[in-house]
Amino acid sequence: RTVRMKRRELASMYFPGKSPREAVRSLLGWIHNCPDLVAALEALGLPYKNRRELTVRQVRIIMEYLGDP
Repeated sequence: RTVRMKRRELASMYFPGKSPREAVRSLLGWIHNCPDLVAALEALGLPYKNRRELTVRQVRIIMEYLGDP
């Protein structure tokens, strides 16, 4: 079984002062502003934009490019 993390949980770690919705928007903005990160996520072949949950691999890649929250 693949462990997953809710996208809003990860976003709230990066943007603790924002509402979950604003945090997700901000996180997606950071992702989209990093073409190498977008390419790495797309290379996994798993959607990340419209998903509520991210796989461990997706979370690792995001943290690799954006740094620890």
